[in-house]
Amino acid sequence: MQQQPKTFFAIHRFESKCYDDSAGKLEVREPMVQSGLLGETQTYDFGWDEADSISLIEASIKRAKEHIGSDPVVVYGGGAHTTQYWGQLSRLNIVAIADKNSDLWGSKLKGLPVIAPQNIFKYAAHVVVSSRAYEANIISELNGAYPSLQCHRLYGDCFMSLRLQDWALELRQQVLAFQPDLLVHTPTHVKENLSAEFFLSLKQQLPKLKILTVWWDYDEENADSGYLEYERQVLRYADLVIENSNATRLERMHKQMPPYDQHIQPERVIFHPTWFDPSLFYFDPTIEKDIEIAVFGSRVGERGKWIDLLQQHYGHRFHHIGGVSGESRKPVPTEEYAALLRRTKIVVNTQTYSFREQCKGKVREALQCGCQLVEQDNRETRIFEKCGHYNGIHYFKTELDLIKLIDNISSRNGSDNRQNVSPCYVDWCAELLERIN
Repeated sequence: MQQQPKTFFAIHRFESKCYDDSAGKLEVREPMVQSGLLGETQTYDFGWDEADSISLIEASIKRAKEHIGSDPVVVYGGGAHTTQYWGQLSRLNIVAIADKNSDLWGSKLKGLPVIAPQNIFKYAAHVVVSSRAYEANIISELNGAYPSLQCHRLYGDCFMSLRLQDWALELRQQVLAFQPDLLVHTPTHVKENLSAEFFLSLKQQLPKLKILTVWWDYDEENADSGYLEYERQVLRYADLVIENSNATRLERMHKQMPPYDQHIQPERVIFHPTWFDPSLFYFDPTIEKDIEIAVFGSRVGERGKWIDLLQQHYGHRFHHIGGVSGESRKPVPTEEYAALLRRTKIVVNTQTYSFREQCKGKVREALQCGCQLVEQDNRETRIFEKCGHYNGIHYFKTELDLIKLIDNISSRNGSDNRQNVSPCYVDWCAELLERIN
């Protein structure tokens, strides 16, 4: 590949984000383009939109209500999808929320009890599955474990197939017309992505083409979730893969230990956490940090309990900002979000699910904006910190740890409450280009 490769970005958007706020643009395209190391570039963005989901869900709820009537219903899924579409779901007589995450059992969502899946029959004979990416897996699990349970879908099996065909046709036309040296693909939900055959056919038509892609998430515990099979398919065509959040699993992957024993050429996968758009996420010493303590993002998973704790303990000194899972809440536009981070003294960041440890994107965002980061202790962020780009992250395990850390940081003078981060996104991009050659 030439030194400044002609690069095509295929940015697959997540549903709740427009292109300008998409992870692919902010974490991959912008730092690569702004590095100055690429040649001519072109971008195609595509994705399933919230309006598409609303249309399908409303039709599905109407059909379900005609069948169920006023009988009690359990919603399966205690995450962002349920709260995001509560306005549609609540047209049914919902009496409980089921979720496989045991940490949520006994809590409440929308004033309703969160229960274990095995307790669904204590509340209702009908369950509505509230998940777009994993609907088919959940339906299969429920049908296998509870065959007499009446399961209702919101999406169905074929909702994505026509869209995938349209996206593939448009992307192929643009790539072949542009004739890039490098194709950078940022995917979305594992079961809603373009096939390995699509990318392999592109490489047949463009023999010199190199492909770089990103793995945002993972789930090595559940073979039916689709993550492992998706990874195996990616390794059929990708020349380099960025593992964005979990370094420890790569040690097992590179040794081809279970569940990675069927991953071909796993050495193509590197731990290389992305750098956020440097024109938005940066430290400005002239800006007053007038937001003392903040958690950014939705109440998804376990984060809710930490938000409640901080709200109760610090009152008006604490701010919960952004997220899509709360009632009447909308995502904060990225430019506004970055500006808020630059004004924030202490950012508290937590893991979301007990079964998955990650170096979350908020780690890099907060540190790039000069915040003091108070991070729920996890191996992945500690490994990331050792990479040398950042230092001074404060870790907590318990509620007492968290309060003590915040109080200690708050008591310091202003100059001690600012972090400086070296601008290394150019090196970040250079390493990618060197590795893919």
